Amino acid sequence: MSSGSFRIDLDEVEAAARKIQALVQELEPHAAKVEAAVRRVSPAAYGTDQLGRALLGGGAAAGTGAGAGAGAGPWVGGLIGHQEQALQGMRRYLWNSGRMAENLLQMCRHYREADGSHAAGLRDVLAGEAGAAGAAGGPAAAVGTTAAV
Repeated sequence: MSSGSFRIDLDEVEAAARKIQALVQELEPHAAKVEAAVRRVSPAAYGTDQLGRALLGGGAAAGTGAGAGAGAGPWVGGLIGHQEQALQGMRRYLWNSGRMAENLLQMCRHYREADGSHAAGLRDVLAGEAGAAGAAGGPAAAVGTTAAV
């Protein structure tokens, strides 16, 4: 695929998309292990002392202290909330990467089909010119028979 301002090597795009798919497949089991490990830790494991309550999002920032109320910031919610956000981010990243690879492969297929269709059309045009010139005995018949598109 190309134009006057750019050229895209579809083989390289396809290879990159397949590499992305392979990396996503390689990362998915590791992401699942991390998620399973995070889910195994219960809130009770953090304890009920001040540190445990702070890790769970309790304490002055989440309660009645100076950081309480609207606009207290995204950090309120504790370690479990942060872990869940990180896990959602990982899942979203892997899903988006997989979709991007699929879209790149689909783009390559579509451009190859279009290129094949254009090449077939050019062959038909050249064959038509060759047939018309051959019937008239002109020089285009010789050119048309040797030109392979």
